[in-house]
Amino acid sequence: MGNPAQDWQNCAGTSTIVSERVNRIYSMHLLIADDHDLVLDAVRSLLEHELPDAKITIMRDGDVVRTALQNGDRYDLALLDLRMPGITGVQDVKELIAMFSDQPIAILSGVAGQMEITALLESGARGFIPKTMPGDGLVAAVRLILAGQVFSPTQTDKSQGADGSSLTPREREVLFCLQRGESNKQIARLLDIQETTVKLHLRSLALKLEARNRTEVVVKAIQSGLIA
Repeated sequence: MGNPAQDWQNCAGTSTIVSERVNRIYSMHLLIADDHDLVLDAVRSLLEHELPDAKITIMRDGDVVRTALQNGDRYDLALLDLRMPGITGVQDVKELIAMFSDQPIAILSGVAGQMEITALLESGARGFIPKTMPGDGLVAAVRLILAGQVFSPTQTDKSQGADGSSLTPREREVLFCLQRGESNKQIARLLDIQETTVKLHLRSLALKLEARNRTEVVVKAIQSGLIA
């Protein structure tokens, strides 16, 4: 026969481990740092939808991120843009990783060469996620990193702006709706898609047109001859 006291201790220990894991899932805290409002809004909405129990903090400045980490704030994952106020490129990110080695950091960026990606991963970044990834791919990459793996894209986005042929049919439809001044909710209803999906298309349009907000998307589309 087993030792009842020992069995109880084993069960109690197992229960504690399970409880800690459950609590960690429900207390997951993610940071998204980017100076493009469309990107912030789209990525936050996507992660809130797919990880509803996670707390998500957003920042728009690398210096604010640095100060938060210096003050002891920690996140299960920090997703940082490679270039924004306070972070001007690979070297700044490498310094952050070195200074705060206990903070998992991954890069969420629109443009980077393979040498930059390799340098970031070798310095300890947990992954490089292109902003042009489809929503389900982005979520899968985040889940992979949260599970302790390192994510690296199979290929980088080499597109520089949009020439019309780089826009998908759905992106064109969203663009025409934007030109008419439709809100995200109205666009979703008109195109029979989710509002989160609209935000993802806006993010993609902003990246392809190198625009910082929805107004710039329309202006640059007109300047590029994509719409009249």
